[in-house]
Amino acid sequence: MPGQGSVSILTARPRAIIRGHIDQDWKLVEATLAQEQAAAAPGGLFGWVGFDGQFTLGVYEAALSYDHDSGMWSGMGDIDALLSSGDSQTADAHTNDWELLDFVPKVSKSAYTEAVSRAQEYIAAGDIYQVNLSHPWQAPWPADTDFWPFYLRLREVSPAPHAACLNLDDTTVLSASPELFLKLDGRTITTRPIKGTRPRFPDDPIRDAASARELPLCEKERAELLMITDLERNDLGKVCEFGSVQTPDLWRVESFPQVYHLVSTVTGTLKPGISHAAAFRACFPGGSISGAPKKRALEIIAELEKHPRGLYTGAIGYFGFDGSSQWNIAIRTAVQKDGEISFHAGSGIVADSIPEREWEETLHKASGILSAWS
Repeated sequence: MPGQGSVSILTARPRAIIRGHIDQDWKLVEATLAQEQAAAAPGGLFGWVGFDGQFTLGVYEAALSYDHDSGMWSGMGDIDALLSSGDSQTADAHTNDWELLDFVPKVSKSAYTEAVSRAQEYIAAGDIYQVNLSHPWQAPWPADTDFWPFYLRLREVSPAPHAACLNLDDTTVLSASPELFLKLDGRTITTRPIKGTRPRFPDDPIRDAASARELPLCEKERAELLMITDLERNDLGKVCEFGSVQTPDLWRVESFPQVYHLVSTVTGTLKPGISHAAAFRACFPGGSISGAPKKRALEIIAELEKHPRGLYTGAIGYFGFDGSSQWNIAIRTAVQKDGEISFHAGSGIVADSIPEREWEETLHKASGILSAWS
């Protein structure tokens, strides 16, 4: 997003791919990162960590970055090899059969609202204060169909500050995420949780403005974001110096093509000796897409959601060997693998949630990907 240090990074041809689970194999990530940083190597670890903890990270030795504020390109590593790494993608390189397909929701409205009601029973019983519940859409993906035109279309209809396109390990990830999970620069760490949604009405300026005004005045949305902001402050407190965790921004309304969101910013200073990978592990998964308290919310998600999230609400991003790292929350994200493409959308459930409105919120959030598809 211009004005917020927006940078696009392009890379290709990983030297190696690291796979595993965050609970059992994350030490390999930390060791690789420490080794490459000690050698002052260019590049970084780029990839994703799924909500279930399964991760895939490529070890990349060269990258190009574009600063959207200054309009300047910069590079690291062997740029000539990077630029000659393969065939360029163009909008008409392959068939666009995806234009003829429709996503099919895998959960009915009644099943979703029933899950919301069950979550509210847990809230009433004192198990949790808030939980995020999601449901998936799915479509077949014809062989030899190029993903690149779909990503370009997604960027056109749903531009987002933390978008990503990765083709790694027989999986293609197409993300239009608006949410920052973690940004780390040296010992400075930042997270920007999103809670609270209102639809946009681009063809009706008066109604659109009213929707934006209503969002920060809604006590439910304000309370929900405050709960998650406190959770994120607690997560950062595990890895930050005492007294360094701050909330410089709370209840900010930010606009996106399909929705308005309520956003807060939490920052801190990492304790000496805490690596970026260690900080990531301590804070994962993000609080905005799990719930509060996080541990019990994760258990309830596992019970009530009948379809595994996979990458959805995990994180996509990189650990830079130069001491900078950035990860999004993998929402508004489609995953193409094994002849199909799928995505999820979810909503935060609290005591006074209205189940039918929570269902409608998931549809608003899904509209960006669905409109790109159609």
